[in-house]
Amino acid sequence: MRELVESLSPEVAVAFLWVVGIVRTTMVFILGYLASAGGHRLQRVHQLMSTPNYLKAQAFVNRWGVFAVPLCFLTVGFQTVVILATGFTRMPLRRWIPAMLLGTFIWALIYASIGFAILAALGLEPWALPLALVVIVAISILISRVRERLSAARASTKSPEAQ
Repeated sequence: MRELVESLSPEVAVAFLWVVGIVRTTMVFILGYLASAGGHRLQRVHQLMSTPNYLKAQAFVNRWGVFAVPLCFLTVGFQTVVILATGFTRMPLRRWIPAMLLGTFIWALIYASIGFAILAALGLEPWALPLALVVIVAISILISRVRERLSAARASTKSPEAQ
């Protein structure tokens, strides 16, 4: 994909990535929207909606409202969960669409310029970046869960019942 984007003029590359971002983001929003229509009764959807990352995304959307959508595109790994939360909470389309268009445009600008430049400087192929991000996210989740368990263990030893 990098070769394809690099062969395009900068304006066309940004437009191509913008369309990719719009399609991907809209699909995630629709999945969240459909899940809210009855998917909360499904065990897997319920488990996803109970994860710390989803709860953080929901709090982020509740705090920032429509501004959460373009802001999430400045993050890595958090944007999908935020968009899922906006779909699940059924953010009105008259607010979501302009925010999504702005966010995906920002993402396309970043990805077409800085993103590919970083990959080229590191000598990596485009598929290596998502793989590295998955590894980083997995390690972060593992560390977070270990911290939660340690914190829970400490809290249970300090509780009045334990003394």
